[in-house]
Amino acid sequence: MDDAHFDGLRRCVGFDAATVATLGALAPALAPSLPALAEQAFQVVARDAVVRPEREELGLQQWLPAALSGPHDPSWFRQLERVGRAHLRFGLGPCSLLAAMTGLRNGLVQAVSISAAVAPGERAAAEAAIRALVDLALGVMLDAYHQQLSENVRGDEREATRGESEARHRAVVEAVPALVMALGERGEIQIWNRRLEELTGFSRDEMLGSPGRELVGDGGERRLALKAGGHRLVRWQLAHVEATTFALGSDVTSERAHQRRTSMDERLAAVGTLAAGLAHEVRNPLNSATLQLQVLKRRLERGQNTPELLVPVVEIVHDEIRRLDRLVSDFLAFARPNPLVLEPMELSELMQSVADQLRPEAEAARVSIACRCDGERGRIDGDRERLRQVLINLVRNGIEAMSPTGGALELGVQPGGEGSVEAHVEDTGPGFDENAPVFDAFYTTKAGGTGLGLAIVHRIVREHGGGIHFESRAGRTRFSLRFPASARA
Repeated sequence: MDDAHFDGLRRCVGFDAATVATLGALAPALAPSLPALAEQAFQVVARDAVVRPEREELGLQQWLPAALSGPHDPSWFRQLERVGRAHLRFGLGPCSLLAAMTGLRNGLVQAVSISAAVAPGERAAAEAAIRALVDLALGVMLDAYHQQLSENVRGDEREATRGESEARHRAVVEAVPALVMALGERGEIQIWNRRLEELTGFSRDEMLGSPGRELVGDGGERRLALKAGGHRLVRWQLAHVEATTFALGSDVTSERAHQRRTSMDERLAAVGTLAAGLAHEVRNPLNSATLQLQVLKRRLERGQNTPELLVPVVEIVHDEIRRLDRLVSDFLAFARPNPLVLEPMELSELMQSVADQLRPEAEAARVSIACRCDGERGRIDGDRERLRQVLINLVRNGIEAMSPTGGALELGVQPGGEGSVEAHVEDTGPGFDENAPVFDAFYTTKAGGTGLGLAIVHRIVREHGGGIHFESRAGRTRFSLRFPASARA
C-alpha cells in the first residue's frame, strides 16, 4: 500500500487529527489493559494457525501501544503491513485476522467503559476513536495480506510454469532420437538422457555430476565407453549456451563399419578390375612373343639359321618384351604413386618446355605446335616432374591422334576464376566418343597403348587438388585442366 492509499483509508475510517488527539489522551488510561488484550488476540490467532507463531512475530506488544500514543508515521504503517503478511505466512485466513482485531476492539472499548480516568461525557468519542483505530489497522493488515497472497499466487504460477516448462524440456530431451548430454561450467554432467543410458548401460544417477568433458572433447567422433566393456563410436555436435555446453550425439559405429566394408569391397573390386586388365594386356605381348619363339624354333630345326631369317623374329620378341616393360612401369606408376614434391612454379614455363621438347616428334608427324604461354600467367604449387608427365602424355596423345595426316596442336595457360589457373591441350584430330571412359585404367583406342596414360594423368591432376575434363568432336579435341593458384609469392 502506498502513502496515497493509506491516506485514503484514513479518511474512509475517520482517522483524523481529532482521533489521534483522543487516542493520545487515552493511552495512559488504557496502558495497564494492553498486555492482556495483546495476549488475548495472540491466542485467537495461534488457535487457528497452521504454523504456530511466536508472540514477537505478530508484534502485538509493539504496535498496540504505539497505536494509542503514536506517532502514526510510516514506520508504524509498515509495522501493520508486516503483521498482515505474517498472518498469511502462518497459514491464517482473513477471518482469523478479523476475529483477532474484533476481539481487540471490544476489549479496548470495554476498558474505556470501566476506566475511571475517562469521564462519562468523553466515552462516546473515545469509543469512536478506538473503532477508527482498529478499522484503520485492520484495513492496512488486510490489504497487506491480500497483496502478499497475490504475490504468492503469481510466484506459484511462475513456479508451476517453470516446472511445466522444465518438465516439457525433460520430455523433449528424453524423446529426442539422439544422445543428449549437458555439461556445466566445470565440465560436470548435468543431463544424461535415456538414449545414453540405453547405449552405455550407465544410469543417469551414476553419471550426473561426474566429469564429462573428455567424453565429448571439442566435438566430432569420440569413443564412448560401455559399462559392459568395449566402446561405441559417437559423433558429437556441441552448442554453448552461457556456461552450459549441450552435446548432441549419434552412434556412428555401424555406419563406420559399413563404410569400412564398402571401402574394402570397392578396393577389392578395383584390384580385381586392375588384375583382369593387367592380365589381358600382359597376355597379348606374351602370346605374340611365344608365337615368334615358335617360329624361331621351327626355322632353327630346319636349318634356316641365316641372319635375314632370324633377326626379324628376334626383333619382334624384343619389341614385345619392351612393351611388357612399359606396361609394368605404367602399372606401377598408376598403382603405387610417389608422394608429391610441391614447389611454386609457373605452369606456362613448364608448358613451353614440353612444347619445345616434343616439337621434333610433332614435326615428324606433320603436326604444328602453338603455345600460348607468354608471360607469368599461371603460378601454382606443383610437382614439376609429375606435371611434366601429365603434359607429355596429353601432347603425345594429340600428336598420335593426328598422325600420319597431320594437323595443329595448341597449348595454353590462362588465369581462371576463383583463384585458379587453367590450362588446355587442343588438337585437330578425328576425335572420339565423349562418353568414352578415357580416364579408366586399361581403356585405350591405340593398338600399342597400355590404357594407363590418361588414368595416370587424371590421378596426378587430382592429387594436385585440380580437375580435368575433355570435349571431343571430329576436328577438335580439347583437354582442360584446372589447378589452385599458388598462395605463395
